[in-house]
Amino acid sequence: MKKIYTLIAVSAFSLLAHAQNSEAGKFQLNETKPYFHSTSQEKIAFPDTTGISDVTNFLPSFASISGSAAFYSYGSATLKKGYIYGNNGSTFLFNECAQGYTNLNATTVKVVGAICWFGGKQRDAAGGAASKVVVNAYSIAANMACNTNGSGTFNQSTLNSNGPAATASASSDLLFDNIDTTTFSNANYVTFATPPVFSGDFAIGVNFASLTVGDTVGLVSDNVGDAANLDYAFLHSGATGKWYVADEVFSAAASPTFGSGSFDNDIAIFAVLDAPAGVDEYFNGMKLTTYPNPSVDKATIEYTLEKNSKNVSLIVFDEKGSKIVNNVYSDQSAGTYKVNIETTKLSSGNYFYQLNANGHNFTKKFVVTK
Repeated sequence: MKKIYTLIAVSAFSLLAHAQNSEAGKFQLNETKPYFHSTSQEKIAFPDTTGISDVTNFLPSFASISGSAAFYSYGSATLKKGYIYGNNGSTFLFNECAQGYTNLNATTVKVVGAICWFGGKQRDAAGGAASKVVVNAYSIAANMACNTNGSGTFNQSTLNSNGPAATASASSDLLFDNIDTTTFSNANYVTFATPPVFSGDFAIGVNFASLTVGDTVGLVSDNVGDAANLDYAFLHSGATGKWYVADEVFSAAASPTFGSGSFDNDIAIFAVLDAPAGVDEYFNGMKLTTYPNPSVDKATIEYTLEKNSKNVSLIVFDEKGSKIVNNVYSDQSAGTYKVNIETTKLSSGNYFYQLNANGHNFTKKFVVTK
């Protein structure tokens, strides 16, 4: 779905009573946000992720057309009622949004966590310490979401499009109090205690149903047209219990090309990838491991290049994306290499090590304990 800039939402009342109706003008562009793709080793700020770093095996690539991000609230200019990709005042009762990714090469990967870029949050006096969002990982299956059939009629009943599976493969809580909305470099990272393994398309969702009444949270997206018709941004309705392609929900129903681009964008939810446990094979032409893991005073990173490689670098990050190690090797021959990392001065916690070669990258996690 693609490119025009008129947005119309659908009310739950109309949804249940009519084939086509709308809530015109129910979105507001709060602001654009700077965004830089990690296409070079100097701009990489996160581990191997869908949407940010790894655009060879998985699509979409976030902000690939506009080069910038956006943040949309729901409601009118004078009466805002939450966020498009968040909890809002729609009678549609949206309670979750999800970003899907196509697995172009059917690569078997383990999703160890997710990065969520929140653009804003508010709390009134009713907020509580237990208020949270839940981050879910889903496989993508056929006929799990409603999408337009191109007739100019909103499709509220027929599951005719790829969408998140009925049951999440993994979940992780993120407390409202811990949600950082400052900058992209401080985007929120959550881990899955039991990482799911996918060999097909998958999605990462953020569910807002566990927020305390009065707490409001919203996610950043890229701009209209950035999704290039992929239709992999989804909204779940608490009113109907169904997933909907976001572009259909916010497209102009009067248009003969209904659902073809009025809100063709992607949500800033990114899967963090690892090779599946027990699989000893090359990923993007690389093997990567560390030992001991957990590490106390020293960790050895061992990597193997399947073939002679260009633009090789090894970077170690903390959970906020700050670089601990940034080794640039330029060209390296095929073979196995070892790098020792002193961890005595590192705080206990999760760290990531990313190998980059030939324009590809592979990231894994290690743990430092004291």
